[in-house]
Amino acid sequence: MDADIRELKAPWQAPLGGVILGTKCLSPDDPIDSGDNSSFPEMVISASRLPVNTAGRIGGDMSYDLFFRPRSGPLDVSRFAEYFSKRPNYKVDLPQVEYWNEDTGVYFVFELQETDQPEPEGDQGTYPVSLEINFFRPSFFGAEAEPEVGAFVREFDMVVADPQIDRMGEGEYTSDLFLSGWNRGNEFGYSAILGQPGNHSDIVSYPREKLMNSWKWNLRRSERQRQLGDSVFVPRIMYLLLQESPVTAMVWPDGIPIAAIAVDYLVVARKELAPRRFFRRREDITLVAWSAALPTLKKYSVERPDGVVVLNYVLPPKEIQEYVRSLPRDNRRITGVSADNALDRELVEQYAVRS
Repeated sequence: MDADIRELKAPWQAPLGGVILGTKCLSPDDPIDSGDNSSFPEMVISASRLPVNTAGRIGGDMSYDLFFRPRSGPLDVSRFAEYFSKRPNYKVDLPQVEYWNEDTGVYFVFELQETDQPEPEGDQGTYPVSLEINFFRPSFFGAEAEPEVGAFVREFDMVVADPQIDRMGEGEYTSDLFLSGWNRGNEFGYSAILGQPGNHSDIVSYPREKLMNSWKWNLRRSERQRQLGDSVFVPRIMYLLLQESPVTAMVWPDGIPIAAIAVDYLVVARKELAPRRFFRRREDITLVAWSAALPTLKKYSVERPDGVVVLNYVLPPKEIQEYVRSLPRDNRRITGVSADNALDRELVEQYAVRS
């Protein structure tokens, strides 16, 4: 599926962002319900962005730190760099190796350390590799990092030095202690930051279950797209503020076939199916609640046991076209929320109230 970059204008003041996906224009004279299945409209990626809430990034100086060394012998730096360069979502720029998953928003950093000067509080300086994951982040940051850390440890037969409270100490890496250490440290980050009343404004939170479910969807988005092929688009789940209320959303451009799971809203980018004003189509983007759209979607979809709804057509049938055209414009204020700022509501409420 080829992608070309275009701009999609939103009806509100700031254009809708993150990534908005639409379809390449068919000719205005082409009936898109004609039954011609010879080609599927190519996806179009818009680079337009919402204003992004950045409050959560206040925790950038607090982090989970872990140190690694080979069980025997020195670290082969060339092999280290080659290993990460072949894994998805990594950027190798020694001494740092950065992980960033565009679908989930998760990031962390491995870094080669200077080994000739030991740290004052122990022998961490003899460990040539460190890991840093920021605290005051959604819980799924640790959940996504753990398999990557475990794979690295196994590949290079590493032992660790863990300075966390719930720690592994020096010796063998274990996934359970990694996760317990991360979770306890991350909770401490919430308590330390939210313990200061000045940090309470502009905090955006979602129930932990909703965050974990959206993360699991986004983590498998690319895999699901490969399985379904180019005939169905698999959007990622976005975090938005709708009139200051946190919501989740997926894009549904021009009624194209998508695979989706329950979210709060569908973001409907209308180009070919834009409503007409003064005999002209006016491109726009509007919102429709998932609960409102679902009865129409079910008529043209296969619902799987896991709750995924897959629209079962190539080009939108007439009822879908009419439904999309009939949606009213939506002028409510929308703000994009980056994944690292979508915080765990249970922890926010616990520590913001205490302070």
